[in-house]
Amino acid sequence: MTSPRASVHKRITTMYLLLRMMQAAALIVYLVGSLLLTGGQIAAGRAPMWGVAIDYPLFSFPGLLSLVVSVIGLILAAAVLATARVNDSGRVGGAFAATGAATASSAMFAWMLPSEGATEATLRWVAAGLDGAATVVLMVAALILAVRDDRARQREGRLIWTPGQES
Repeated sequence: MTSPRASVHKRITTMYLLLRMMQAAALIVYLVGSLLLTGGQIAAGRAPMWGVAIDYPLFSFPGLLSLVVSVIGLILAAAVLATARVNDSGRVGGAFAATGAATASSAMFAWMLPSEGATEATLRWVAAGLDGAATVVLMVAALILAVRDDRARQREGRLIWTPGQES
């Protein structure tokens, strides 16, 4: 039976992962759609490489939306870390991986998409920076929790994973 804290942690982590994976999925949709529909043009400084079905950009990702998603992500990341315990190292590691993908998405959108003004571009780059900061924090937390989890397993006489170990 799981504790109420573990149940809350699982729900928060699931919401966080969904948010971050939607960011990564938006980039994949944008890149594949651009490949197929805008003649392979993914950035403003480039020209279409073949016939164009839809004018570039395929869609826009407004700077304010990028920032709002990143701030929501930071709030959820803080909640994931606040409710995490040593045995949640796998979930925190997964959150780190998803945040890395979201950071790549934010940075790519900041770099690729045209902006109506400097504010739009700035908001996108701030969002990418916030996502990058969350990635670093989650990476450190995942490493610390993994080491502590391994030590706890050793103390309890349970198996720990080591490189080269067969499943």
